[in-house]
Amino acid sequence: MSARPRLSTEWSLAGQPAVILENTVTRVVVLPGLGGKVFSIVDKRVDRELLWRNDRVPLRPAAFGSSYDDQFIGGWDELYPTDVPEELVGEPLPDHGELWAVPWASSTGASADEVWLELRVRGAVTGTEVSKRLTLGTGAELVTDYRITNRGRTDQPFLWKTHVAVALQPDTVVDMAATDVLVHEFGSPRARPADGHITWPWLSADGVRHDLRTLPDATERGVSEFLLATALERGECGVRHPSAGTGLQLTWDRADLASCWLFASYGGGWRGLDVLVLEPCTGYPLSVGEGVEAGTHQVLAAGATKSWQLTARLTQ
Repeated sequence: MSARPRLSTEWSLAGQPAVILENTVTRVVVLPGLGGKVFSIVDKRVDRELLWRNDRVPLRPAAFGSSYDDQFIGGWDELYPTDVPEELVGEPLPDHGELWAVPWASSTGASADEVWLELRVRGAVTGTEVSKRLTLGTGAELVTDYRITNRGRTDQPFLWKTHVAVALQPDTVVDMAATDVLVHEFGSPRARPADGHITWPWLSADGVRHDLRTLPDATERGVSEFLLATALERGECGVRHPSAGTGLQLTWDRADLASCWLFASYGGGWRGLDVLVLEPCTGYPLSVGEGVEAGTHQVLAAGATKSWQLTARLTQ
C-alpha cells in the first residue's frame, strides 16, 4: 500500500460500526459504539496483534451501570470519573465510570500525511463533555488528544484512566518509569512486601527478590497483581515482546497523568485469564473520594477544561 495513511468507515465487527486507521506500519480498529473502544492495534511489520481480546465475552453493547469485569471484552477503554463504584457529589457513579458502556459520536478527517478520528460523548451522570482525537501519520505512533469540560453546576472530583489490555508472550517484558509502587491488597501476587510498597521493579519478600518486569513462573499457581505507581520518573509504560520483534509503549506528560496502574493476571490467576492492563491515570488510590481527601486525585471545577495527550508507539 502507499506510505500515505488511510482511514475507512466502511467496515463492521459483529454488527458494530468500525473505523480503521492504517499505514504501512500499523492497523488500528476503533468501535465508536462500544465506548469509543480501540479494539485492535496490529504491528503489520511482524503481523502481530498487540491488544488483548477476551474470547469469552461477545462483542456487544453493555448496559449502562454493568459490572465492568463481567463485560470485559479487552482492548483500550477510557475510565471517568471513577474506577470502583462510588458516590461523588451526591451522585452514585457506576463501576469503571460512565463512558465505557455508552456509544460515542464520531467524525473523521485527513490531510496529506495524517488521518484522524474524533470521538465525543457527554457523561450521563456528571454532564462532562469528553472528546478524544486519534491521529495516525506515516509512522509507528498513534497520538491521542483528550479534552474534558465540566458542563455541570458543581465541581467534579474525578480520575481519568486510559485502560489498555495487552496480549502477553512468554518472554514479555513490562516497562514502567516508576519509583515508588503500591502493591494493592487485591489478588494473589507473586509476593507481598511488608509495608505494601516497593521500589520498581524489585519486590523483595521472604528472602526472594522478584523482578516485576518479567512474567512470573505460574506453573504451580496463577498470579494476580494490582500495582499502583505513587511516583513516576516520567510518563511511560509499556510491554516488549523480544521474540516477536514488537511491543507497545505509552508515553504522556506526568504533570497530566501523575500515576500508572498495572493490573496483571498471569497463568490464569484472575478468572483463568492471561492479560496485562496498562493504566496511565491522573492519580490514586482506587477511591476518588479518598484520593481527593489525600490530595492524590483531582477536582474539575464547574466550567473548567482539562486537556492532555497520550502517544501509543509500536516498538521493535
